[in-house]
This record gives sequence, structure tokens and C-alpha cells, in this order.
Amino acid sequence: MQAAREAARRSQCTNNIKQLALAVHNYNDSHKVFPSRMGGTGCGWNTSGGNRGRLAGWIALFPYIEQSALYDQISGPLTVGATTFPPFGPEPWAGGYPPWTEQLAALKCPSDGAVFKAGSGSRARLNYRFSVGDSIYWAGVPAWQTGSNWGGNPRGLFGSGGCGQNTSGTESAAQITFRDIRDGSSNTAMLSERIFCENARMVLQGTAVGGLAGGAYVVPAGCYAQVDPANARQYLPSATLAERDMGFTGNVLFSGFNTVLPPNAPSCLSTTWWEDSTVVTPTSYHPGGVVLALGDASVRFISETISTGDPTLPEVYAGPSPYGVWGALGSKDGGETLGEF
Repeated sequence: MQAAREAARRSQCTNNIKQLALAVHNYNDSHKVFPSRMGGTGCGWNTSGGNRGRLAGWIALFPYIEQSALYDQISGPLTVGATTFPPFGPEPWAGGYPPWTEQLAALKCPSDGAVFKAGSGSRARLNYRFSVGDSIYWAGVPAWQTGSNWGGNPRGLFGSGGCGQNTSGTESAAQITFRDIRDGSSNTAMLSERIFCENARMVLQGTAVGGLAGGAYVVPAGCYAQVDPANARQYLPSATLAERDMGFTGNVLFSGFNTVLPPNAPSCLSTTWWEDSTVVTPTSYHPGGVVLALGDASVRFISETISTGDPTLPEVYAGPSPYGVWGALGSKDGGETLGEF
């Protein structure tokens, strides 16, 4: 009976992620570009009257997942009590702005019970995430902040935005399009899932701080050193843990995933700053792996034993991924030849 129920939940999760992948396609049809994983209004931490460019890409996709009314509320000025918020609202972790507390079933996996337990006024809880491919170093930093393409155009399909906004409210500095997917859309990861972080100590839920070193050529294997050797399901008791889920915040830590370490492996940051080097793995309660949407909107179940190459090697910025089939699935133009996966 339990197996049958999980099979039904996984089927619903597969349908959810399929619809989200189709929403990305519909967005691209309208705007001729993929949505940013992170973008919005304003620049930098000292900006007032905006959201500091930290909105998750889901905001831009709301009109394509039957949430046009919510999008219209966000895209115009909104008065709550004595406060009038500007179009596209304040920071996505800010309180007092009702759209940031919306709990949307379309963004939740039915196998994750905790994601449905949000209390009144809680930040949005969600499971689904955007791929940054096998990029690690500063993959989450906006291009305008780094002065480079590390954040704006990672090796995956979703970059981070620039200053200001376009008609979607989440400007894409990289302007990533289907023509950039030189490896083929059926061979490139688009969306996957991650368990809501109810207990940051658990490997499937939390993210440890530390373990990533190497400057611009980050080596991901150090993430494994953050796991407790006495209990592989938890991080070390001494490990520093990153902040928990932040609703519609677009940083990789909260809205993205890498194809570096395998599904259900540990995740880690180089520092407590959200936007430094980041390895965030997809995780799920589906036995043995995670659901993944590819760039052509097809959906596959990816085993946690998928080939991940050599995690002791540093990341690359061009050419084939060092992280096996999984890394090759993440890169949009690595030139790899994929077999069965």
C-alpha cells in the first residue's frame, strides 16, 4: 500500500514538473528568452524601493501556471495597511507583503509532507528549482555585481538578472535562449526538485557551510567532508549550516540546483554569504532518485547512482564537464555525447 501511494505521489510530482517545463516554453514563446532564475527591480543591498534583484524566476512564470491574478497583484503597486509597496514588491524574504506568503500547489511535491505545513503568514514553501548546470563559482551572483558572466550566464539554462526590469519583472542579463543549447534540449537539464528544509541538519534538506575551495576553479568533493561519518543522513554536529528556505528568493541556495554531486548527495556553500560558490543537489523522498525535466519539456527519473565523474576535479568554464553524465546533462554547450541516463 505504501509503495502504491508513493507511486501515485511521484506521478503527480512528474506531472507538476512537466507543467512547469511547459510554462518555461510558453514564456520563451512570448519573450524569446528564458526567464531569469533571479532578477527584479533595484540593484545591491543599499537599494530602497525595490526587491534588490532577488526575485525567483517563478514570479515571471505565474501567468503561465494559471496564476495571472497573483502576477497582476505583484506587478502593480500594492497597499497593505499604511504601506504602499512598489511594483514587484520588496525583497522576497520581507514580511508584510501578502504575495510572498502564497502557498502554490503547483510548486510543491506531494511526497514532501513538510512543504504543506506552512503556517499563516509563512514564506512560500516550494520544491521545484532551476538548473545552473555544472557551474559552481559565483553561479548565483547577478552579472551586474560580478562584472562577468559567471552569474548571468552559467553553463545551465537559467542565469541571474541585471538591474531594473523588463515586462516580466525579472530581467535576464544573459538572455539565454534555445539557440544557446548547443548540446540539444533533450540532453540538457531544466528543472528538478529539492526537499523543503524543515531540519537543516539533515543532508537531504540542509546546506552546510564550508567544503568548497579553489577560488575560480572550485572542487566540489569537499562537500562530503561535511557529512557525519557516524550518520550519513546528517551533517557533522560541528558543521555550520546555511539559512533555511527563503520562499521566492532567487539565489541558487533557494531556487537553483547544480548537476555536480549526484541527486540526494550533500550540499554546501563556500561561506555564509548566499552568493558565493554553491553546490546544491536535487533531493527527494522518491526512492532512489529525483524527477528531472529536460529542455524539451520531457521528464525523466534520475537515479542517485548516475555517473558523476570525478568530484575531486575543479569545475570548468568551457568544454566537456568533469562530472560525468550528470554534469554533461547540466551543461548546455559542453559538447558532450550522452548515452543512456
